Amino acid sequence: MSCWFSCALKNGLTADWNKYDDRLMKAAERGDVEKILSVLAKKGVNPTKLDLEGRSAFHVVASKGNLDCLNALLLHGVDIVATDIAGRTALHLAAKYGHALCLQKLLQYNCSTENVDLQGRTALHDAAMSDCTSSIQLLCDHGAVVNAKDADGRTPLVLATQMCRPTICQFLLDRGAEVNARDKQNRTALMLGCEYGCKDAVEVLLKNGADVTLIDAPGHDCFYYARIGDSTEILSLIKAAFEESSKAGYEVMKKGQQLLKVSSMLPKWTQPNILDEVSNKPFLKEHQNVQVKEVPLTLKII
Repeated sequence: MSCWFSCALKNGLTADWNKYDDRLMKAAERGDVEKILSVLAKKGVNPTKLDLEGRSAFHVVASKGNLDCLNALLLHGVDIVATDIAGRTALHLAAKYGHALCLQKLLQYNCSTENVDLQGRTALHDAAMSDCTSSIQLLCDHGAVVNAKDADGRTPLVLATQMCRPTICQFLLDRGAEVNARDKQNRTALMLGCEYGCKDAVEVLLKNGADVTLIDAPGHDCFYYARIGDSTEILSLIKAAFEESSKAGYEVMKKGQQLLKVSSMLPKWTQPNILDEVSNKPFLKEHQNVQVKEVPLTLKII
């Protein structure tokens, strides 16, 4: 217990929690803007002071989405980059709970989209799990990095897939999300979508070019994860996509063989990638400076 308390103090928790802090917290939980303004008028009241649960009035207001209370705290001059015990800012919490209006207000106060919590997640990671397209659009419009990776190497697209958010997945892909991005175990969003049984998200990923042939660090492919997810529908989708990929690969190989066959029938100096057996230099390079002499044409009039 003493160890936890000492760690708590390092994270901003204070031992001097007083009655005004308690009143402010209760007002924030109720959404009582008048009471918040009344308490803020007291000298020395800090709306970002953390209680024993690692919360502050500012973070509670953001997580509850009370715009009037948030406005009151912002006008009071609250520290917008203050974090709770998990390292989350008010922007993280507004994004996590899908409060787009509060998110917009915080962005208007220049709250950075690049701040990360103790898991290495940005507000966009939280928004991707909340199923709020408006929040994601706001964050992307304010410079959020769509392919940012958390401590486990997961992008917002991966988290949206795990949460079975097909609409969010498509929106992130439209904003430039990398469909085959890998986490620290080399897993892709498609693999995790198969594991979590997210059929609609898997369909979105496949339509946007997700590679079914990739394998992760332990050597597992999408078929492995589809079997873990125990979804016959997803297994059928992966099988069809794999067959299509194999067919496309065969067509490419066939065209390549045809090109090689045609290439072998051409004079050597027209083939830039073939080496001269004697000089071991490309024929094209050997003949690129060859000048063709003009042969005079004589016409005989009869």
